[in-house]
Amino acid sequence: MKKLPKIYQNKIDKVINNNKKIDYVKKDSNKKNIISDRMSSSEINSIIDGIFNEDGYSFNIPVIIQTNTKRYETSLITRTNGYILTFDHGKIKVEDIYFIQRKNS
Repeated sequence: MKKLPKIYQNKIDKVINNNKKIDYVKKDSNKKNIISDRMSSSEINSIIDGIFNEDGYSFNIPVIIQTNTKRYETSLITRTNGYILTFDHGKIKVEDIYFIQRKNS
């Protein structure tokens, strides 16, 4: 076999601290975690249908979903058998949703 020349390797003469910085964010007490306006089931289904019927992928559209127990800020993957599967491996029952909105990005 023919011996090949070495590949150029630049010398690293400085300290590299990738991913060592951490920022802590103070929780905003003025921010509402629970949305009080309840939407009708037809409004919820029309928003979900609109997300899935758009051109492109539904997981590229961030949404805010509020249920009786939890608030989700995620993207939708699919709707099947009365459930919505989310991008972060969540399974939400459609009838438990009382508010859904596209997140302003």
